[in-house]
Amino acid sequence: ILAQGSLRIESIITNDCAFLVFRSDANVDTGYSVWIELALRLFIGTCAVDGHRQSMGAGPGSKVCCCQSENQDDQVDEAMAQIFREDWPPLALPSLATCRSSRDLVRTPTPHHTPGHASTGRASSACMVEESSDDDSTTYDVEIVFSETPPQGARQDCSVIVDDFYDCYDTRSKRMHEMPMLPQVLHKRRPARSSSNRSGFSDTASLSALTPKTRARCEVEVISRWGVLAGKVLFQKVLALATLSSVFVMRIQRARGLKHSTLWKRVESRARRVVAKASDMAALVARESLDCQDCDWRTNGALAELFTSEYTDTLMILAKAGGSLIASQPILAEAVAPCRVFGDLHGQLRDLLLLLASFGFPKHADEPGAMSYVFNGDFVDRGKHSLEVIGILLALKVVMPNRIWLVRGNHEDRAMNAKYGFRDECQDRLGEVLGTKTYDLFQEAFDQLPVACLVSGSLLCVHGGVGDGRWDLNDLRAVRRPLGQQDLESASFRWVQNILWSDPIEDDQDSCRRAGAPVFGVHDSPRKTSAVLFGWDITKTFCARNGLGMVVRSHQSKMGGLGFDVMHDDMLVRVFSARDYEGHGNDGAVLLILPAEEKNMDQGPQRLRLRPQVVLSANRDLGHIGENEQADRHKSANPQTARGGA
Repeated sequence: ILAQGSLRIESIITNDCAFLVFRSDANVDTGYSVWIELALRLFIGTCAVDGHRQSMGAGPGSKVCCCQSENQDDQVDEAMAQIFREDWPPLALPSLATCRSSRDLVRTPTPHHTPGHASTGRASSACMVEESSDDDSTTYDVEIVFSETPPQGARQDCSVIVDDFYDCYDTRSKRMHEMPMLPQVLHKRRPARSSSNRSGFSDTASLSALTPKTRARCEVEVISRWGVLAGKVLFQKVLALATLSSVFVMRIQRARGLKHSTLWKRVESRARRVVAKASDMAALVARESLDCQDCDWRTNGALAELFTSEYTDTLMILAKAGGSLIASQPILAEAVAPCRVFGDLHGQLRDLLLLLASFGFPKHADEPGAMSYVFNGDFVDRGKHSLEVIGILLALKVVMPNRIWLVRGNHEDRAMNAKYGFRDECQDRLGEVLGTKTYDLFQEAFDQLPVACLVSGSLLCVHGGVGDGRWDLNDLRAVRRPLGQQDLESASFRWVQNILWSDPIEDDQDSCRRAGAPVFGVHDSPRKTSAVLFGWDITKTFCARNGLGMVVRSHQSKMGGLGFDVMHDDMLVRVFSARDYEGHGNDGAVLLILPAEEKNMDQGPQRLRLRPQVVLSANRDLGHIGENEQADRHKSANPQTARGGA
């Protein structure tokens, strides 16, 4: 339509609202009206586009596909018509009023989301249509108004909702507290403002009066919103053969699994003993009267207690069996909610056991309260108990292969392990010869680890981030393993390396403000030359193109932080589980992901609800601190970021 030059789209961003103006110099035919109505539905948020893949030719059983035929135009119209089926919610636009100025368009406040209740508010909207009949042409002007930064929980098309509260466990009082979300973990970007006209702009000429920096931010807002629109349309409409083939291969891998041979049963029996020992040790840690940091706890280790006196043999068996099991599963793991996501552990055994004891140890499928567990990378290095941590995780994987998922981080790498301590720990504690052999077996297992985990089709867990966002889940499904150090450092796999290494730019990041750098787009990372930083626009367009509601990542710890952060319009959450990491005084956190509603097989990806769960730092005592003092403590937390891979 744009190529024909008969439809022009003008966009204006003000401090309060954004206007999208569709101008057509010709009669608006069916094709134009379909696209305009689709844009109205997506931007105003009256229609949940996510979750209708079956009806739009993006999954098995679709009635319409994207194949070309001789009657191409009729087929496209028929396909587009399915977007607006009768069972979809009505458009419910306000009545059209002619000759209204954009200054008369007033927003309506949207109710704030509360836990357990879906937001019923809609982004305010208004339309203006002016018709001047002519013999040859008719002009249509449609203005759309939407909130610049919708409040938390107000997005109508979101498939993952972040709770307004988080659970906080005080290790000294042994009590669980429900705490409201603090502003320090909810990162919001500043709305674009104009000093000359704070009430808004009614024409495109006013946009030129903005400063270059504000104008650039306005343009990014417009481009990003159109990128999200295009991404959603592509995700709903395009039937990719790679998706079907990947799903088919994944089903075969699941059905095949590992043969239940006598040897495997022996391995599984040994792994069950390790899991039982870890459960008992977690209960003991939870009952300890004095809290302490992992580096000061069991300085001689716990190998014999967890893995028996033959701990070297047990670790080698778990590494070999776990690597074979992981290699038989897809590189894009798929978990099902309810699910609990762990961040970086870095060999801190006591924190792992304390988190499991506080919020729930993994249970078998036939036990009440059973759920999936995702461990989001960086299991080893820097901590004093890396062997115990990776041994317990592999034992859990062997015992519960379809509910325990280990995602690769940037420290599951031979070069990183040689630099930051895991190789030395293997050789010092297991001996020069056996330690080196065990270390090599662990590296073989690391090279087979999945790079990401998809939770209920709506939430993607990656260790670092999305990089430049120019890849999709089908690209990841096509990657072949093992992925060694040379593979990740090659130019063709740089995007995979950025899944492990990239970092997001916080919407309100102070360092970017002081340096005058933008908080959007892709930028070089200070970590390494091949890594990047990505802004909120990259996250939103990536999620739209892949039908996702949120990305969960780890990889970063904050000085004095709570162990989690919410950013990029509630579409990216950071989680870090190792407490007091490198002396930073941070809390350790996990993320509880629950179904927000019952799953309907015809409604596509499942809506999810995310709730952070925090264990306080060993140097903090929530039970003896007042609410005001606690708020002051969090406000005074140093926002300086300590990168887990540096």
